[in-house]
Formats: sequence, C-alpha cells, structure tokens
Amino acid sequence: MGASRAPVTAVAAVVGGVLLVAVLVTWAASIGPSGVLTGEGPEAQRLTPSETTSLEAPTGESAEQVRDRLAKKLAGDHPILRAIAAVLELLALLIVLYGLFLLGRWAWQTFDARRRPEPPPEEVEFDVLEGPRRLAEEITSDAEEQRRLLMEGSPRNAIVECWHRFEVQAAGAGLERHPWETSSEFTLRMLDMVAADSHAVAELAVLYREARFSTHSLDEATRARAVADLDAIHAGLLAGRGRRA
Repeated sequence: MGASRAPVTAVAAVVGGVLLVAVLVTWAASIGPSGVLTGEGPEAQRLTPSETTSLEAPTGESAEQVRDRLAKKLAGDHPILRAIAAVLELLALLIVLYGLFLLGRWAWQTFDARRRPEPPPEEVEFDVLEGPRRLAEEITSDAEEQRRLLMEGSPRNAIVECWHRFEVQAAGAGLERHPWETSSEFTLRMLDMVAADSHAVAELAVLYREARFSTHSLDEATRARAVADLDAIHAGLLAGRGRRA
C-alpha cells in the first residue's frame, strides 16, 4: 500500500467498522435473541410476579406497546446478546486502532520523506558529441610534452610517467576518474572514448604494467617500443581530427 493511499484507507476502515457495528447491533436488537441463533436456544426467561407487576402497562398503554416493552427488556438482559455486543465492540475497536495505525504510518513516512535531502542530480561528465572531441584535442595538444617525458630518465620511470600523463590530459578535458577505477582502467576508458589505435594502446598498457610492477631492468629497446606506440596513438588521433575538419 502506497503512502498516498494510507489516509483514505484508514478513514474508510474506521467508517466501515463503525457502520458495520451499528448495522449488526440494530439487526440483533430488532430480531431478538431467538432470531440471532437457530435451534431451541436457552429456556425462556420467566418473570416473577413482582417483575410482571412492575411491567404492567401504564394508563393508556396498549397491549402491543406492553409486548414491545417486555421484549426490549428481555433482549437487553439476554446473555447471548450481551456477548454479541461485546464481540462487536471489540471488532470496532480493532478496526479503529488499525485505521489509526495507518494514519500514523502515513504521517511518519510523509515527515521522513520531507526531512531527507534531495538526491544530488546525476553529473554528466561529457556531452555525447563534444566530450570525445575535446578529449582528443587535449591529448594531441599535449603530445609533445608527453613524448618528452617518455624520452627522459630511465626507461621504467619514463614509461610510467608517459602513461600517467593521460590522466592529466583527461582532467584538462573535464573527464573524471570513477572511485572504483584503477589508473589503467581509467586510461583505457579515455583512450577507448577517442577511438585510439587499439593495438598501440594495448601494447603501451602492457609496457606500463611491466614498468610499474616488474623487478627486472628495462632497456632502451623497451623505451623505443613505447615511443612507437605513443606516436601511433597521437598519429591516429590527429588523422581523425583531420577527417572531422
């Protein structure tokens, strides 16, 4: 049951319960104890002479009115009717309590929903069309600096610096790294967005992991492979920019 339907349901339950009790009580009182239960029922109640005298018709009261008055007194004193009335009262109480429970739950849900801060709007990292173009421009404009980092220092440190340079380029284009992404995953995602040379990207990624996590020495031949891969990535992006222009 939704929170918006709770007040209507609660009110309907209370009103329905009260009406049900009223109908049942009226019905039981109108037909008397002999009509409520089938069968012979309990032995008819006998009136003592003193009770008969007290129930005699006042002056001007007809015989039919006397019978009605006697029937009402007997019905009011009958144990079965009293038991039925008690059950109906208990049923009405339970219905009212259930309705109050629904109202209380709806009120709490409404209060809790209002005090909660609204969720922040989803951040769109990139425009569908402009994002990859901006990122490709950032990579190619930084190509000279990235290649310089790859040519300086030891092959191991140069390859690591070259790979991490992609993250600097991504930040310049406005692309953010997800909290669950590793450096390699983030770089591979950005290079996939710009449709970089997949073979060169895969080989440069292997060289980065080797430089980052291996313990053996890396020679200049390894650096040369990394330079070739980086040049292939830049050349492919430049060619793509030329075709779009």
